[in-house]
Amino acid sequence: MVSRVAAAIDFGTHGSGFAWCAVNDGEDPADRRIDFFDQWKDQPVSYPKNLSALLLDDDGRVLEWGYAARRARANRAEGRFATGFKTWLKPDAGEGGTPGEAKELVAAYLRELRNRALLSITGGGFHPDDVRWCLTVPAIWDDAERNLMRQAAEEAGFPTGRERLILVTEPEAAAVYCAVDRGAGIGGADTAPTLVVDCGGGTVDIAGYRDRGDGTLEELCTPVGGKQGSDYINRRFEREMAQRIGPAAYRALQEREHELLSLLDGFESAKAAFRVDSDEPTRIPLSFAAGNTIVRHGGLERLASSQNGVDDEIVLTADVMRTLFEGTVDPLVRQVVTRTRELLAACGPDEVLRVVVVGGFAQSLYVRSRLTEDVTQEFGARVRIVIPPSPARAVLAGAVHYACRPEIVHSRRARSSYGAAIALPRKLFERGEVAGLPKQKDAEGRGFRLGHLKVFVRAGDVVRVGEEWRMNLLPVDASDTRLRVAVHSSPDPRMKTVNSPGARRIGEVVVDISESLGQPSEERAVEVAFRFGGTEIEVSGRNPRTGELNRTVLNFRSDPEPEPTADALPGPEGGRVPGG
Repeated sequence: MVSRVAAAIDFGTHGSGFAWCAVNDGEDPADRRIDFFDQWKDQPVSYPKNLSALLLDDDGRVLEWGYAARRARANRAEGRFATGFKTWLKPDAGEGGTPGEAKELVAAYLRELRNRALLSITGGGFHPDDVRWCLTVPAIWDDAERNLMRQAAEEAGFPTGRERLILVTEPEAAAVYCAVDRGAGIGGADTAPTLVVDCGGGTVDIAGYRDRGDGTLEELCTPVGGKQGSDYINRRFEREMAQRIGPAAYRALQEREHELLSLLDGFESAKAAFRVDSDEPTRIPLSFAAGNTIVRHGGLERLASSQNGVDDEIVLTADVMRTLFEGTVDPLVRQVVTRTRELLAACGPDEVLRVVVVGGFAQSLYVRSRLTEDVTQEFGARVRIVIPPSPARAVLAGAVHYACRPEIVHSRRARSSYGAAIALPRKLFERGEVAGLPKQKDAEGRGFRLGHLKVFVRAGDVVRVGEEWRMNLLPVDASDTRLRVAVHSSPDPRMKTVNSPGARRIGEVVVDISESLGQPSEERAVEVAFRFGGTEIEVSGRNPRTGELNRTVLNFRSDPEPEPTADALPGPEGGRVPGG
């Protein structure tokens, strides 16, 4: 498919934005002109991302979104205010909402963002059908969260075809940006290994890549990351402020959100400018309204006593500011150092590793200094820290380039092990493997154990984009009219059965074999193929006798499904088919 427009949506915990460009045949990728939007309603400063927030009525309809939602809420507008809901998509995130609730909110927000993006794109003379969309997702998400994000996007009005709506991980998009954009400060056809550190508001993703020398990228290691985004520093500031003015005054500020927002906006600006070697205090003025609220609720004297008599601003000494940062930045730096050490061990002795820091949090002078100082102290000249111009735009720009040419990513590392459930005679299982696995007999009385997994990819394997794994499977019983192939995954590379640690059923494909009813099982084979075309996996089942082909992208359910009543038997061996 050739699209006339490539558009990217970068949906983040704190902020979200879009960018796009026209696609011209034969164009040098470095010459693409990407359009960024940075004029959002009620935004405090010009920035390529709007706030990821919604104000909804009782029926769930959007009243305002982005910074406008926050401002309306602060001005006491009626409605439900929601923010931070991206983190709810991961069931174990513990952030206050369920994946189902999150999907509805994400869909509502993406609908607004898509509509705004289309205003820009159609204003440039293009039609909505001209657009291939690319949606970014955190690299540390597993398949279930990615699938929920796709479902939310489709509910928001994005195309349902996987040619028109593709996914890319955030550090991968940043790696593409570094490989394509001369403005990234990387330069030419440099094949040095690159560790991308994507620092966002909620999470940090770290992944390694290498330019193969032909304009394509290979992933060098499985991404890692965690909750080390800049929002957690803001939360510490709020707790520090609450302690200084007292719980009653702080609750009153929360009820008068416009007063609290002015303080938070002041801290946001101060946070970006704070340096590791700063020794001057950070001062955040109290507005007249905020000061009155604190006075009425008995917080002014408490504030003054904690700040050597100062009661008209929040004064944070350099040591206090460092404490606010350290709880987030220390684990971030440790993780970067650990991943750098691992990647260097896999590189040649003379290779220099490049650590590219991107994302909104990369604009923090403190983060930049800490990463540069700690990594340089640990590894010296073997590692070079690179922070591109406008690091907050790197993921968006890279996602646009990826939408123009997804084949720029040559290979990835499998996040999980994947296998198809098959039945085997008990004698073929290793000792102890059959514990808890159900038994079944075929029409001829032969006994089988269900739940062995024919693993086609193991966690950490290099998977070339477009590669296929093919296998031939037979029904357990000659009376079966359908062959149902259940697919399981696990983060454990040693996965063997459906009862292996972490194994869960993520989808299935069903093939009609009723036309061969009554024939011996060995004559009723079905061809099953698993294809890694991008960040998602497609599974297909084909009846070679009728030519019927069923395709599905694994649905990666986050809730358990009942096991099928029968598994398939392995047929003649298939194999691995390289991608093109």
